[in-house]
Amino acid sequence: MTNLSPINSNASGRIVPVDARPNAVEGRGPARARRGDDRVEVSDQARFLAKLNAMPEVRSELVERVRGEIADGTYDTDEKFDLAVDALIDEAL
Repeated sequence: MTNLSPINSNASGRIVPVDARPNAVEGRGPARARRGDDRVEVSDQARFLAKLNAMPEVRSELVERVRGEIADGTYDTDEKFDLAVDALIDEAL
């Protein structure tokens, strides 16, 4: 159990916040920052760049190959269509 001193009814004066009290020791130097005084602000641009850096590398060769197949009309095949339909059915169930 904690022992608490009784309130001294003879004491008078106002309560002063800790930050407003003069230093008890002269020449002590600047007071240390209290925990929680620091903060960081991150801009929207920095958040965007972080997401951009986290993205996987673009596989340029694959992109160019698929673009060529689409342009040639050879990208869509019956096999790819069947796989897509099967995936949709599996997802629906």
